[in-house]
Amino acid sequence: MIFTYGFSAAGSSHISKGTGCQDANKIEMAENGWIVAAVADGVGSCKYSDVASDIAVNTSVRICLDEIKNGGDNCDLLKVIEKAFAQAEREIDERSLSENHLITDYDTTLSLAIYDGKHITYGHSGDGGIVGLTNDGDYVKITTPQKKEGIYVIPLRSGKDTWIIDRANGEFASVLLATDGVYDIFFPYLLKGQNVEVYVPLIRYFMDNNIFKMSKETADAVGKERKDYINSDNCSSITDDKTIVVLVNGDVQPTVKDDGFYAEPDWESLQLEWNKKAYPHLYNKADSTNTNTDSPKDDAKDNAENTDNAVNTNAPPASTSNEEEKPKKKKWWGGKG
Repeated sequence: MIFTYGFSAAGSSHISKGTGCQDANKIEMAENGWIVAAVADGVGSCKYSDVASDIAVNTSVRICLDEIKNGGDNCDLLKVIEKAFAQAEREIDERSLSENHLITDYDTTLSLAIYDGKHITYGHSGDGGIVGLTNDGDYVKITTPQKKEGIYVIPLRSGKDTWIIDRANGEFASVLLATDGVYDIFFPYLLKGQNVEVYVPLIRYFMDNNIFKMSKETADAVGKERKDYINSDNCSSITDDKTIVVLVNGDVQPTVKDDGFYAEPDWESLQLEWNKKAYPHLYNKADSTNTNTDSPKDDAKDNAENTDNAVNTNAPPASTSNEEEKPKKKKWWGGKG
């Protein structure tokens, strides 16, 4: 049986600006037992993006449910999702026209997954993302955030040439969909290029059924605990809106790997490695002259601490046990509002 939880909550920057939550999410079960879920992030600078995100998730999920009902297990899910995205885009456009508003005021992202307990078929547009936990215990980045020049989000209205619609390889015990406010903390910049780029001790808390042992009786409590955690001081640095949807096959327990896989990364070493790449002149100078009175590591660290993504390398380690324990707070979790 597939169990689910999901929530959307306003980020601190949105609350302070009085904009409220511009994210939306939707989870529904099709007649054949498959789960259709979607998350959307209304672009913060767009006046009616909260309306757009709501239309995006509700329309796309509705179309998928209708198509699965009519086509059954043999329907072409890639075509189903493309139709769902197109209809969502169309209905957002129609709303802007009916209200005599600019379509640019209705920009939103959209990520959608159809999960049958093993396989993930998905559609993706924007800077959120989808992650799968395989039966073998590996965390797979199924989608990649879409941003122009690494900064500007590519919204749903960019059209089907930009949408990513595909089927993930392998069998999955669970799937997570998240908007960028939360998604980005699962993939810290210091882990980019490492053998495992996902922050396992954190994402495991949200995805691994070995940890929370979800059942029909506990599903609501599991979701509430994770929503409370995201809204607590542990995640106070997440200033953007926060949306997570998780789908779990309760009949599958993913393989538990060695403790080292779940251990806290060596942030100090990773920071030093990043500093050397970001500020090579500091280290090259030190190596060639050995006359610096200040350590290049200290200089680079000072520079790194002035960036938006500076890392707290003195954070306490997370537990590697299979018992549920809330991840420890990291000051660098979160992104821009």
